[in-house]
Amino acid sequence: ILDTVRSFGYDIMLDAKLMDIPNTVSGACRAIAGLAPFAVTAHTLGGPKMIAEAKSTLADSAARAFQMPPLLLGVTILTSLDDDDLLNMGIKRSYMDMVEHLVKMSLASGIDGIVCSPREVANLRKKFGQDFYIVTPGIRLDRDEKGDQKRVSTPGQAILDGADFLVVGRSITAKDDVSSAINDIIEDMERVL
Repeated sequence: ILDTVRSFGYDIMLDAKLMDIPNTVSGACRAIAGLAPFAVTAHTLGGPKMIAEAKSTLADSAARAFQMPPLLLGVTILTSLDDDDLLNMGIKRSYMDMVEHLVKMSLASGIDGIVCSPREVANLRKKFGQDFYIVTPGIRLDRDEKGDQKRVSTPGQAILDGADFLVVGRSITAKDDVSSAINDIIEDMERVL
């Protein structure tokens, strides 16, 4: 599947959301590096050792294959969760505090970028700067249904706040006229540029 997608000239973000003990994630990263994606995701809740091991394995495996290593992107708090959900899970921090904590830890562990709700982007850019990538799912046009996403924003606002990559799903895939939906997303981004 990856080869087919790549044959059309697309870069691939493999949204693997890796999370396990460092040794297991390292093994997965060895296999993933052979697929040569542009980026791969791992859950930051796996901790600093898991992140550092994943980053190191991706770099070593890519070097042996004479390839550029994939970017390692750390998933913070899923956009379907809010403060009440975290509290029900036994996490007493707010989602914003938890995201900041995970970003700080992940950056110290060598991660290339993070995946977070578009609502956190402006604050994270202000607090941590520009030297890492931010990927934002939870992208919706104002007229779109939120679905199971609780922390969403428009494409234009996410770009304005400092997001590098947008993940747009149902705002395109749930529409009958996909081409028109894509144009609406692009128009929303161009409005702020």
